Amino acid sequence: MREQLTELARLQEIDDQLAKLERSKGDYPQRIDELESELTRRVQLQQGMEEEEKDLQKEQRNLERQIKDHQARVAKLQDRLGEVKTNKEWDALQKEMDAAKGELSGVEDHLLEIMEKIEGAGDDPETDGEELDDFKPHAEAEIKDLKVKLSGVDSKMARIRSERDALTVHLDDGLKRIYNRVKEGKQGTAVVPVVRGACGGCYNRIPPQTITEIRRAERPITCENCGRIMLWFGEDEGS
Repeated sequence: MREQLTELARLQEIDDQLAKLERSKGDYPQRIDELESELTRRVQLQQGMEEEEKDLQKEQRNLERQIKDHQARVAKLQDRLGEVKTNKEWDALQKEMDAAKGELSGVEDHLLEIMEKIEGAGDDPETDGEELDDFKPHAEAEIKDLKVKLSGVDSKMARIRSERDALTVHLDDGLKRIYNRVKEGKQGTAVVPVVRGACGGCYNRIPPQTITEIRRAERPITCENCGRIMLWFGEDEGS
């Protein structure tokens, strides 16, 4: 049992290392997600703006063709005014010309609106191509750096987990159950040393007879107060 308890202490050391490495990741994963999401959002926004601008330019060209057609129609009607012979014909032609001019004016107003939209499309900093060109390399560089750091931590954790797996194969199933139960309930710390005659987890005083049992290492002894497994490493080591 002494050898089993020694391995249990090693298991706690390994789990402490894994917990420390997990904490060392900090907000790396979250920061990577934030940067990637923001980069994707900006790229999509830029692409959307470019597509919208293409559509607006296409509409602009269409309206310009319509204006030429309307202008030609108005010019023809103007020429016909000189050919009319009766007031009735004049009134009818004048009415038709007013309608044609009204349609021309409407198309011209629409064209002005489209041109204003095209001109204003570059006013939004988020859809500015230069803004994206400035943000993208910085974001990609930071993402790459964070992923390298994260990969280093993950690789180290993978090696330590392999060591953990190899260790737990030799541990008694009952001892593992006790360890896992206590570890889950005590924020990851299941095994503690005896420190100056007290539990190294909660510092509750340990009766002398219990300390003797702990030193014998014939069975796992848990703290009556906090439930952690107490091991004897020698008072000098545990102090």
